[in-house]
Amino acid sequence: MPTLNMDSLTARGLRQLDRLAPLRRLWSPFLVLWFAGQTYGRISTFLRNQVPIGLDAHIYYRAAADWVAGTDPWRANVTFNHHVFSYAGTPATTVLMAPFTLLSEDAYVALWLTLTAITAVWIVRRLKMPLWWLLFPPLTEAMFSGNPQIVIFGLLLVGGSVAAAISVALKIYAVVPLVGERRIRDAIAGLALTAATFALAPGLWRNYVVEFGAISARLAHESDKGFSAYYFPLLLVPVAVLLGLLALRDRRTAGWLAVPALWPASEFHYSTFAMPVMSPLLAVLLAIPSQQLPPVAIALEATRRLAGGPIRRRVERIRTPSP
Repeated sequence: MPTLNMDSLTARGLRQLDRLAPLRRLWSPFLVLWFAGQTYGRISTFLRNQVPIGLDAHIYYRAAADWVAGTDPWRANVTFNHHVFSYAGTPATTVLMAPFTLLSEDAYVALWLTLTAITAVWIVRRLKMPLWWLLFPPLTEAMFSGNPQIVIFGLLLVGGSVAAAISVALKIYAVVPLVGERRIRDAIAGLALTAATFALAPGLWRNYVVEFGAISARLAHESDKGFSAYYFPLLLVPVAVLLGLLALRDRRTAGWLAVPALWPASEFHYSTFAMPVMSPLLAVLLAIPSQQLPPVAIALEATRRLAGGPIRRRVERIRTPSP
């Protein structure tokens, strides 16, 4: 029986891939149309259901204003078309948002939407992506709602302990990609700033601890358990295992993908965290606003990367002549 030569098989596969090179030129036009179609469907659904532009900005402002006024910020909400969306931020987020209550609510929302849009453009340019990536549906949704996610993402990309600390204080999950990037000092700075808000508002933190169960349950209900695998053990366990294995090989990629895959009650725009490590597979799947699809997409991506390492090294040996 003849012996198979794996190097020759790999080389043959490379030649076949080279014949597909002209098809790669169609990839960008396809993604533009794919993003545009998914974004149009998502935003038109929001408008049809009377979702207010800057929904999340309104919620964050009202929560901070309630705390400044001496009432419970976790009773703040926005109601539209018989739907209620409540505040679920941490005390650190509330404290950082408090200075903005010097503005009127409408002025704050307009300012935050503008800041979010500018940051989104900066993120795309920072990552050296074409501007049409602004149509990436998770990014577009965050711009529509005025969610802090985009500003937090931008602060992580800026670099430095100050920006990182603010990002973690705004949303504690920002510490995950910092650890993945091995920015341990920046992660510690963020946790220190978060802890420092306890000294500024100990009563706020005590109330948060007391109400944490109710806040979490309300968030899970209003988000319909979110987009991640957190509330689905049959999905959570394999995704967590795959990300753990990926972290052993590529901690940076695992760090950026962990939040949209595993964070409790995650929202669609959390998938923007995948942009620094984006692949064609992720780009297509993460653009679809379907619950529990992000962890499935990320599990497939982790599997691809884990399987691709040995193949990539073999390809490099073939393409690089021996000295």
